[in-house]
Formats: sequence, C-alpha cells, structure tokens
Amino acid sequence: MHPLLRLVSWSLVFSFAAALPAVGDTVVIQSGIDTAPYSFLPNLVRGNNAAVYAFQSVSDDGTNHDFETYVRFDVSAADIPPGQVLTEASLVTTYAFDFSGFGETSNEPGVIDCREVLEPWSDTTLTWNNRPVSDLPFDTITQIDSFGALICDATAVVEGWIYGLAPNHGFAMTSETGRVIGMHSFEADVSPSLQPTLVLTTEVPEPGVAMGLASGLLLLGTLSRRRAGSVRAARIAATRRLL
Repeated sequence: MHPLLRLVSWSLVFSFAAALPAVGDTVVIQSGIDTAPYSFLPNLVRGNNAAVYAFQSVSDDGTNHDFETYVRFDVSAADIPPGQVLTEASLVTTYAFDFSGFGETSNEPGVIDCREVLEPWSDTTLTWNNRPVSDLPFDTITQIDSFGALICDATAVVEGWIYGLAPNHGFAMTSETGRVIGMHSFEADVSPSLQPTLVLTTEVPEPGVAMGLASGLLLLGTLSRRRAGSVRAARIAATRRLL
C-alpha cells in the first residue's frame, strides 16, 4: 500500500475511534490451541502438554534447550457484539512456574517477545523443526522477575484478523533470556484465570461515528488486500533467510 494512502486510511480509523464513548463490553476468549516445541527433541509434538515455556538455555556440553510457545485463539468478527467496534485486544498468559523444583533457578530478569505467526500450524503436528515463521515482535515484556500475569498489547494484530486484513495464525511467545518462564496451556487442569486468554475491549460508536469508522476500515481493507499476499510472502521469505 502507498504510504500516503495507508496514513489516510489509519487516520480515518483512529480519528473516529478516538471519538468513541466509553460504553461497550469486555469479551474474554479462552478457546483455541497451543503448544511449545523443544529444541533438544526437535521432532517431538507437545500439543497435549499441560505446560508451555519460553526461554533459551545452553547446557554445560553446549547443547541447546530452547522453548517457544505458540497459541491461536478462536477469535473472529462474530466475537464483536453487534453495533460495537474493537478498541483493545490483550494477550494474557500467566508466568506460573520455573525449574526451581528441580534445583535449577535463574536470577536473570526474563523477557518475552510477542509476535504474530505468519504461517498455518497445528498443535498436533508442530515441532521445533517445522515451527512456523513469526513476525518481528509487536510487543515486548521486560524485567520479568516474579510469577504473575504477562500481558501483551495485541490490538493491531487482532484488528487485522477481525476486519479481514490478515489470516489468524495466532501468536508466538519467544525469549532470548535464560530465565525459565513456564505457563499453563489450554490443557492444564487449573483455574481458567491461569490459562491463555485473549481479552477484547469493545465500544459502541456514537451515531455518525460508526459510518466514518467503517469507511476508514473499508478503505484500509480494500487497499491492504491488494498486496497482502505478496507482502506476507516477502516477510516470510525475509525471515527464513535470517534463520
């Protein structure tokens, strides 16, 4: 898309979105699939595991023991209440455990990069060797030094899915730090509040605002779809060259 057209399109969207009143709903989504492939067992499928991880580690003999987490939520435009628009989307997971029970700890603050996945995948087949390409981080959580909620602002990514600008291939959570960040998966027998969650905030636009917002999204969607396939293909190819 031409940079000027993109600027005009998003300006329409955000100018009208800024005029939205604080009246709406919160939609909580906790259905989907997830997995966390393990570099040491690169052909292992872990889709039914109750634990997922994100960290990098090298053993004394130089062997890598890295994990990445992949999660895809069942989210679509149908999740937005009629007459409302999406204003915020948060990816929420819980840092619930590490390896301290096995005598292994890390005092290094952890970092989590939240990324959009660019290729299809399934929790029944994904392994370290065939894991999909993901984009550059859209949000990063730093200074993780204690258990608790990990929240990434995924608004722009989820807007793309909701409004048909990009396919929903889910999120990747990666880390280049050695702190073991363990999280519960969808399969874990724990309180739903500890499982992966996508929180959508929606609002009701004022009369007249909805028309302008829709026009901006329509223009953006029309222009984006013209080049979406080739652009995403280029991003995937560029990422693969870095691997």
